[in-house]
Amino acid sequence: MKKNQSVNLSGARGTFFLSLLLLFFFSYEIGNRCFADPDEGRYAEIPREMTVTGDYVTPRLNGLKYFEKPPLFYWMQAASIKAFGIDEISMRIWVMLFAIIGCLSVFFVGSRCYSPNAGLLATGILATSVLYYIHSRLIILDLVLSVLMDGALWCFYLVFVSKNAGKFSPKPWIIAMYALAALAALTKGLVGIVLPAFVVFLWMAFAGSWEKIKEILYLPGLLVFCVIFLPWHILIASRNDDFLYYYFIVEHFLRYTTTIHYRYQPVWFFIPVLLVGFIPWTGFFLAGLRNSLQKIKNNSENIFLICWILGVLLFFSFSKSKLIPYILPAAQPMALITGITLAKSIDSGGKDFRNGVWLNILILAIACGAYLLAKAEIADVVENANANLLVNVFFALLLIGAIVLLCAAHFKNFRFSGMLFYLFLSANMMWVINKAAPFYQEVKKPSTKRFAEIINLNRRNDDLVFCYGRYYQDFPVYLRDTVGVVNFVGELEFGAKSEKNTNRLITKEDFWKLWNTTNHRIFLLLSRNDYREVFADVSMVHKILDFNEYFLVIANR
Repeated sequence: MKKNQSVNLSGARGTFFLSLLLLFFFSYEIGNRCFADPDEGRYAEIPREMTVTGDYVTPRLNGLKYFEKPPLFYWMQAASIKAFGIDEISMRIWVMLFAIIGCLSVFFVGSRCYSPNAGLLATGILATSVLYYIHSRLIILDLVLSVLMDGALWCFYLVFVSKNAGKFSPKPWIIAMYALAALAALTKGLVGIVLPAFVVFLWMAFAGSWEKIKEILYLPGLLVFCVIFLPWHILIASRNDDFLYYYFIVEHFLRYTTTIHYRYQPVWFFIPVLLVGFIPWTGFFLAGLRNSLQKIKNNSENIFLICWILGVLLFFSFSKSKLIPYILPAAQPMALITGITLAKSIDSGGKDFRNGVWLNILILAIACGAYLLAKAEIADVVENANANLLVNVFFALLLIGAIVLLCAAHFKNFRFSGMLFYLFLSANMMWVINKAAPFYQEVKKPSTKRFAEIINLNRRNDDLVFCYGRYYQDFPVYLRDTVGVVNFVGELEFGAKSEKNTNRLITKEDFWKLWNTTNHRIFLLLSRNDYREVFADVSMVHKILDFNEYFLVIANR
């Protein structure tokens, strides 16, 4: 293959074309699922309540104070509601846009600091890695947080780390770094500044670059951070005496150092998450990582990218609260390392490329074997003929991809075009995952949308609506109203204690008294299991309005 074989998109027109391509890729059937309970429901309901009440300072969930997270993402979602209303597409727009921004960030750094091929490959690798793609379609904070934090670290990289640093005027990039860190902190709390600072600390320690501290602590940048970060925190604390302790002590310090949220996992938890989440590129990343480690001596760029991945792993591995999305900030440097190595090894045809091919084929084989072993465990999901077909198509694409990689390893003239074809197959794998997601969600986290719509068709202004035994977080979003909750507290506990006179939470004994004595009509959503349990012991007059294999909605008259 000729060494100048490339797809150059580094110009303005090329970047515009790439942006359109990414928009098409990430927006494809973005609204094909209902809101997933609990997270997607929560992050649609809080901004819905902001738009209804006009209070954009104090977040509320089901009408109760909710101080777990700061408001930037809520504000963005509220803007979508104002502009487009509430539906599955409008509520996923911001996450999709941030996914595109993350890809363009990698493209910009890869193209400017390495080569057009490296930037293009890194972008495609990031977009078509399983973990990144899945979270580009989930209404949660983690992808938005990771793109903002990673943006701050890329600014640092361009000014202080890259060999091409002289091409970039430092002051605007340093100010942008602080602004992005502040926005990250306004998205999910202090992790937005602490994690980037930890990565920078590791780099200075390993690279011996302590003299950079004076340049990093740039006063205008610090002022920009304060201007962005402080106003909301001061305003909400002035309105809510219980905010500071709960937000900073409980939701930051205790969440990290204790098992208060019951999300404990072993220290090594994120290593397999990272490797599985980077499929179908894991083998190439491992080859790229090995190459970077071999050339790490006196190479500030390699040191920084490896410290970035290591910093994310270490920071969250020692937390007592672990969830899969936490590891997302490592995806961008992983994609760049992989893209750089692939771009160089495709041209040279060296052992890095062949090693990556064989490692990747091994990872794909392990993934197929794991699926076959676990098929019985997911039988309830794939028993649907369409879902089973999609799963089989996904693994067929993996097999075709392995064949393409073998051909690329054997035929020199097929290396570049073969990798582009593998990238195309990877994009189709992600679309198959998106097609299969509604089947998985319907079994594991069934939606209450149908029942909210039934109630809305039948309710009058003075009717009451409750859910029993659990707060189904997608239910009030589709109902367009808050609901009463029977015999359950969960994450509404803080708000209930903070506002003691609330009537939104009710015991089952008080609820059944209300059911029998009130002049209001009551609608009740409950699971099939709860229905069987309740009416096995209690004889209550009720009317079944609708049901499926998961839920019923009943009325007292």
